[in-house]
Amino acid sequence: MSHSGRSGRPREALGRDWITRATERARAGLARDGVDVQRLRRWGFESAARDAGVLARHNRRYSLDLPFGGVEDQMQSGRCWLFAPVVLARSAALRSGRITAKESFSETYLYFFNLLEKASATLDDVRALAERKESLDGDTLRRGLSQEVMGLADGGEWEWALDLIEKYGLVPSHLMPETASSKATRALGVDLHERFARAARAIRTNPDNYGVIRDQALRDVVRILVAHLGSPPPHVKLRGRTLLPTEYAERIVGFRATEWRVAISNPLLPFHRVYEQRASAITTDTKHFNLRRLNVSQRRLRGLVRASLEKGYAVGFSADVDRNDIDHVRGIMHPAIFNRARVYGARLIRDLPRREDIYLGIASSKHAMAIAGLDSTRPGRSPVKYRVVNSWGPDLGDRGMYHMYAEWFEENVFKLAVHESVLDARERAAYADPESVPGGSFY
Repeated sequence: MSHSGRSGRPREALGRDWITRATERARAGLARDGVDVQRLRRWGFESAARDAGVLARHNRRYSLDLPFGGVEDQMQSGRCWLFAPVVLARSAALRSGRITAKESFSETYLYFFNLLEKASATLDDVRALAERKESLDGDTLRRGLSQEVMGLADGGEWEWALDLIEKYGLVPSHLMPETASSKATRALGVDLHERFARAARAIRTNPDNYGVIRDQALRDVVRILVAHLGSPPPHVKLRGRTLLPTEYAERIVGFRATEWRVAISNPLLPFHRVYEQRASAITTDTKHFNLRRLNVSQRRLRGLVRASLEKGYAVGFSADVDRNDIDHVRGIMHPAIFNRARVYGARLIRDLPRREDIYLGIASSKHAMAIAGLDSTRPGRSPVKYRVVNSWGPDLGDRGMYHMYAEWFEENVFKLAVHESVLDARERAAYADPESVPGGSFY
């Protein structure tokens, strides 16, 4: 039986004899090069490949260090994009003496409103899709409805987190603490999808009754969210005052979400321009939080990090954390931390230039964290490494912290969230005149 690839040409079949010969050559080559395959197979890649030279040069010293409070744990959820902005708010409040090191803010509170806003938008998108049924064949409509319903998930963007903080504010963690369902979100997600499947069917069947269907579906979503996550507090009581969460965020914490900007570094797009995805804000109240990003060189990206830290602002960032270059035992992020020659006997894995990594989809922005320090050998010199606050709990890394070396930053950091005060005049002006992002995607 022959198989055809996407080009329509027959695929080359793998013969058993070829596989046998290739396997024998590989086994002989590994033995000739002295690879300890038993260590690899018994203890795993990290133990077998960890590079002694990188370990010997590593230290935990930082020349500039900002307060950030404690290390938190997103557990079995995709909420890193909510945890990382909370670090930015907490660091700024600690630096100004507005809170103590033991205080923090509730990610569960923001997660509740994230799901509710996504639910509202999803219902509107389902209606728009169903209203086009005359111009869509059945299978296209089915796939579209399925994508909308199943798109109600944990993941998110920096701008969305800032949008949620701007609209709903912040509350102390003890007012809406973590629950079993915020730590492990699968069961909650399954039931939300089930409820939205029912709503999608009702909207498709009876689009003229959309208002009633939408109202009931949102009421049910709120009921599900309250059951799993608790009720978001409408007020924060502090030192005899009763504040709205938005007042608490701005007046007490001192965090103004509108003052933060997102920058990227994509060499496939022209630099020094701001690109935007229209109508991409998580709420419908403002265009300010559309996905709107300044594209700069990696050098400028590093400069923004230094300028932010020197002004006392922690920096949010998003990076690729799935490339076998993070030692989770010691918290070292370095492209050479694992020496593949130790496990393959030859340099089979070679990093491509950043432009090609992006083009081929080998590297992409996958996880949000925060930078709260840097290590520079002398004032004005390029940093050797950065101090990273992660949200994987204190049992991973260096008691929850990670040490991101400059070489790792260069290869894996794709996105920053910085305070607008570190941008120059031309960069700030560019945000007032954004361009549509080519092809609808920033990478």
